[in-house]
Amino acid sequence: MNHIEIISALLSKINPSKIVIIADANLMQLCPGYFNFIPSHFSPYMLAIPSGEKSKSLTEATYIWQNMLENNFDKDSLLINFGGGMICDLGGFVAANYKRGIRFLNIPTTLLAMIDAAIGGKNGLNLHHIKNAIGSIHLPEEVIIDTQFLMTLSPLQLLNGWGELIKYALIGDQVLWQAINKMERIHYKSIKKEWIDRCIQFKNRVVEEDLYDTGPRRILNFGHTIGHALESLSFDKNNLLPHGHAIAIGMVCESYLSYLHHHVSLEDATTIKQYIQRLYFTPTLSELDFKTLIKHVRADKKNSHETINITLLDALGKASPNHTVTEEEVIQSLQWLQQ
Repeated sequence: MNHIEIISALLSKINPSKIVIIADANLMQLCPGYFNFIPSHFSPYMLAIPSGEKSKSLTEATYIWQNMLENNFDKDSLLINFGGGMICDLGGFVAANYKRGIRFLNIPTTLLAMIDAAIGGKNGLNLHHIKNAIGSIHLPEEVIIDTQFLMTLSPLQLLNGWGELIKYALIGDQVLWQAINKMERIHYKSIKKEWIDRCIQFKNRVVEEDLYDTGPRRILNFGHTIGHALESLSFDKNNLLPHGHAIAIGMVCESYLSYLHHHVSLEDATTIKQYIQRLYFTPTLSELDFKTLIKHVRADKKNSHETINITLLDALGKASPNHTVTEEEVIQSLQWLQQ
C-alpha cells in the first residue's frame, strides 16, 4: 500500500476532527502536493518547520501549540509528522502534550528517521545544548515507510542514517553486520529494503518488551552516551555534528569500553573502529573538549545515582545494557579514538 491508501484507511478508521501536518520546510518545497488527496472537510493545516537540529526546541513546540490553539484543534485532532528525525521527535512531543495527548502518525523521509526516530514512541527536545533533555513516550498510530525518499538524500544524510543501521547490526544482527562491514561507500541504491525492515523489526521487538525504557530497551543506546555528548559539544562550538555521525564515533569509543570491561576483544573493537573511520571523519578533541564531554556524559538521561550507565557489546551482533563505567575509562576511550 502507498501513503495515500494507508492514510485514507486511517482517516476512515479514526475520523479526526482536524489534521495538522508538521513538515520540514525544505521537504514542503520538494513535495508540495504530497497531501493533496486529504479531503477538505478534515481542514488540513500545514506548518513549515525550519530544517536542522536547532528546531528541536521548546520554542518550535510552543509555536506549533499556539497555532493549533488559535485554529481550534481539539482532542480528536490528528497530527502528521512529515520529515526526518527532528520532525518526528518534535511532532511526537507536540502530540504527546497537546490537550494531554492526541493521535499522530509519522512519515519519515530520511534513513535515520525510517529505522530509528520514527519508531518506538520516544519523542524528545534539546534543552540548553543537552540532547533530548526533555521528552515523552507516545506511540504513533502508524509509521509509513516510503523508500523513494532515499534518492532525495545527500551522501551526508545517508551516512547520518547509516550510523544507526551500523548500531542495529552490532547490537543484535550479526547477519546484517556481515553484509555491511565491507562496504566502502554508501549510496541509496546500495541500501536494501530488507535491511531497513530488519532494523525496524528488531527495534519493535525491543520496544514491545520495554516500552518505557526501564531495562532491555536500553540496548538501543549503544553508541549514544558518548555520541550524544559529542553532539552536545558540537552545539557548544556551533559546528553541528550530525546525529548518525556522532553515534558512529560514539560506537568506536563504547566498543573500546566493551574491551576494557572484557566483553569483546581488542581485535573486535579495532575492527569496528577501522570500519567506522573509513566512512566517517574523526573529530580532533582537545583536553578541554574531554572535560566538556565528561560534563555532557554526566548529564545523560540514562545515568542514576551519580554513575555513568552505558550499553556494552558482548560480541559483534550482541549487546547488553546497564553497565557502569568511570570517567577515567570514558577518557581512555576518547584517547583511543584519537590514535
